[in-house]
Amino acid sequence: MTVKTEASGVRSVERAFELAFDLAAHPEGAGLQQLARETGCSKSTVHRLLATLQALGVAEQDAASKLYRPGPRLAELAPIAGEPDLRRLALPIMRQLRDDTEETVTLHLVEGDSHVVVEQVESEHEIRRINPIGQPVPLAAGATARAILAFLSPEQAAAILARTGDGAGPSERELADIRERGYSLSPGERLAGGTAMSAPVFDRSGRLCAALSVSGPRFRFTTARATRCAPLLTGAARRLSMALGYRASSQSTHGPEGEA
Repeated sequence: MTVKTEASGVRSVERAFELAFDLAAHPEGAGLQQLARETGCSKSTVHRLLATLQALGVAEQDAASKLYRPGPRLAELAPIAGEPDLRRLALPIMRQLRDDTEETVTLHLVEGDSHVVVEQVESEHEIRRINPIGQPVPLAAGATARAILAFLSPEQAAAILARTGDGAGPSERELADIRERGYSLSPGERLAGGTAMSAPVFDRSGRLCAALSVSGPRFRFTTARATRCAPLLTGAARRLSMALGYRASSQSTHGPEGEA
């Protein structure tokens, strides 16, 4: 009887690890039926294991979509020296965000006093916003620049603006408002006829490492529509941050306590 119990326990551990690894492959989320199919377990078994993984912080369930995705503690299983592949983790999340908003989604990295588009998922509309990949843009104006500056320290932001701007950059009050909202919105500030919004992405240490943006032509992607899409953007940025190992308890000078 003891041998049987031990064997059953070992098999449960094996299945839990298989499920955790499967979740890691779906940072955008996966349904119960899909996870059961991919792991070869029954839905009842997967549901029971997911409940255990959720209690441990290894899995979590989106309240709106009901999809399961990696929890913040799953990143602790990765070697500390290893850095997650940002673009690989971002792409499925970006595709979902593009589908949800129907507008172009871009991933930006900070390079010195500029930000650079390193990945892009274009809108499927005939008229759409396309951003040049690899072209440095000064951290002075626009939704992405503001989202990045807002989540740097005041000293870093002031130094960057002093080197790149002419005194017309965002004020500390504007940056504080962005931190409170969790995203920035720019109707035609950097490019006439366009609307853009951006949210910060944080790494496992709680530091800003990238920005996720949505942009489109202003006749379709109006300020009102962009505002309605804001929860989709901040949710996507939060999921990407968590896929990178960010946790609500991460220490960050300006990182959010619960939202990305």
